[in-house]
Amino acid sequence: MALLGVAVAFVIYPLIESKDDIINSDWPAFATGARLIVTDPGHLYDLDKQKQVEFQVTGGKVLVTLGIKGILPFLAPAWVGLIAVPFEALGTDLGGRLWILFGLACLALGVYLAVRPRPPSAILPAFASVPTALMLLNAQVDGLVVLGIGAALALRSRPYFAGLALGLTLMKPQLVLPIGVALLIGRQWRALAGWAAAGIVLWASVAILNPRWVLDWLAPSGGTVTPGSREVDLPHLGTLLPATWQLYAVATLTLVALAGVVVLARQCRNGFTGQAAILVAGGVLAAPHALPADLVLVGLALAIWGQARWHDWLLLSVGALVAALVPAPLPALVGVLVVGWLLVRVSGWLPGRAPASAG
Repeated sequence: MALLGVAVAFVIYPLIESKDDIINSDWPAFATGARLIVTDPGHLYDLDKQKQVEFQVTGGKVLVTLGIKGILPFLAPAWVGLIAVPFEALGTDLGGRLWILFGLACLALGVYLAVRPRPPSAILPAFASVPTALMLLNAQVDGLVVLGIGAALALRSRPYFAGLALGLTLMKPQLVLPIGVALLIGRQWRALAGWAAAGIVLWASVAILNPRWVLDWLAPSGGTVTPGSREVDLPHLGTLLPATWQLYAVATLTLVALAGVVVLARQCRNGFTGQAAILVAGGVLAAPHALPADLVLVGLALAIWGQARWHDWLLLSVGALVAALVPAPLPALVGVLVVGWLLVRVSGWLPGRAPASAG
């Protein structure tokens, strides 16, 4: 009942939070991208242009947390801005509230699809967690990523359609690298074909408006990985090195983490659900850019595994809370320790523990 109460509170909160809370989330960045993709798609990633538009979106208010050039820039793939268009059309306040509720609905549905045929109550530990709170407070799009993974698991008997569902993970493609590598190693060509088809459709939907958007996106998106950013991934530790080595260190740590996650999944003793959970949670560990709100994918992974105990969920929530509050680079250390430990738990290779039966 306590988890249900927390879940209900999460749904109510976007309806009652203040307008200033909406403005000080990441919603203004998404609203800026939505407005530019309609009015000036050729300058979608022009940070000076974004600054002008975001000032209009916030009604002239200065955001509490400033990102780059005094704004929270829109640096997501262009199709995220396209999805945000109908919400932005409703205005900053109402549109932001509905955007958050939309993300929560996607998260709940995604976890439900991932845990079937278990009862709907099985989604509560993942939904009523601190990572979900961080996602809604920041108005992030992880819910769509969770929905894509959950739908793909529900459709795994039809690989091409499962791949199409994975198209939703391209809202944050950096979080699903292990899934892509695992599909390649497993020669799951039909699933990969569906995923690629979804990606082409998403790319084309924006290329009609701005054929150069990918090139425009690559340069500024690299600016998100900085020593001062609150990341929870292993590659972020590479930014602690001198500037001339940072790029190489981040790339190397990404490859090392990616290889480690895929190998651990292949050696998992907990069957398909354990393997899937490792690939999902490992995506956060190996991502070159992952924030505390992205730990909702670790919650999804624990739900997929289906054998998490109360202390696993407590560790995830406490870790997410600490990562959201402490200064960099501590969130990366917390994220690596928490996610790394949970990956070992899911793998079934803890000393003295018998492997669980496959789910």
